[in-house]
Amino acid sequence: MSAYQNQNFRLYGKNIDGDDFVEISVVAPAFNEAENIPVFAEAVSAELAKITDSYEIIFVDDGSSDNSPEILRDLNCRDERIKILRLSRNFGHQIAISAGLQHATGKAAIVMDADLQHPPELISQMIERWREGYHIVYTIREYGKEISWFKKKSSELFYSFCNLMSDVKFVSDAADFRLLDRKVVDQLNAMREHSRFIRGMIRWLGFRDVCLNYTARPRRHGVSKYSLKKMLLFAADGITSFSVAPLRWIVYLGISVALVSLFYAGYILCEVFATGNNTPGWPTLIVTILFLGGVQIMSLGVIGEYIGRIYMETKRRPLFVIQEKYGFDAEEKENHSEDFLNGNNNADQIKVA
Repeated sequence: MSAYQNQNFRLYGKNIDGDDFVEISVVAPAFNEAENIPVFAEAVSAELAKITDSYEIIFVDDGSSDNSPEILRDLNCRDERIKILRLSRNFGHQIAISAGLQHATGKAAIVMDADLQHPPELISQMIERWREGYHIVYTIREYGKEISWFKKKSSELFYSFCNLMSDVKFVSDAADFRLLDRKVVDQLNAMREHSRFIRGMIRWLGFRDVCLNYTARPRRHGVSKYSLKKMLLFAADGITSFSVAPLRWIVYLGISVALVSLFYAGYILCEVFATGNNTPGWPTLIVTILFLGGVQIMSLGVIGEYIGRIYMETKRRPLFVIQEKYGFDAEEKENHSEDFLNGNNNADQIKVA
């Protein structure tokens, strides 16, 4: 018997009493988090059980290559409130969150990562503020000593730059760990763009919100899946999804270069009349050519970024493809559970959304 099967999970019966909605949905994207998933499920279930019996935990397996699918199926067999969406490949963290929210039936949904860096103990406070009438309860990270100086400063610069470029004002160090009222979830699900920066999309929606602070915990197992490349792409999504300011800055830059060129041309003309020396300077020529060439390439790159996003949107492809679903329908769950217990996992269902 594997380690995760030794966890003391309770077996639950149905908990909704004919209602199509549960009170609380927890959406947890997971990518190669096999060691963290059982601990996360137990900790979150324990916190939710203190508050209500009407809840669901939706794990979104974002194309894991470890044994996460096996562990998740076993958890679903043990507890029908644990539901699973298995995507056909790795679509990315923001898409995985979107997939979970589209399947969440809760009157409120809580988004949190499955690596246990988001403390489950904060769930009760979030629900308490929601019951007070807030539609969004978002969290702000307070970094511990283990977080590098580069991580802190890059995050600060990112939000400062986003606020400079966009009419939507972002909260510095805000995390995807947040509670959303059903009204917010429905509006967010209606937004179908592919380049998704969810914390920005939620900020754009408005609604009454309140924040809670938390200290990010060290990962219990594994390493962060956010490489520098992914962080840069994430930053690009955040900027281009909510602002056309970079395009305007190109215009401003072009005007500035033109003005500098005119002043420089005037300087050369004055020098010719004053000294009679009209021999062009080699260093000046090279610097000017390189500078203008760099401006042109950079401008084309920014324009290309926006055109590329238009191209992706016009394809109208689904946001994600679901390979397997467990726990979302009683008959479906029964069939999948029987297949799993019999060792037959070949009947994958492919669905798009």
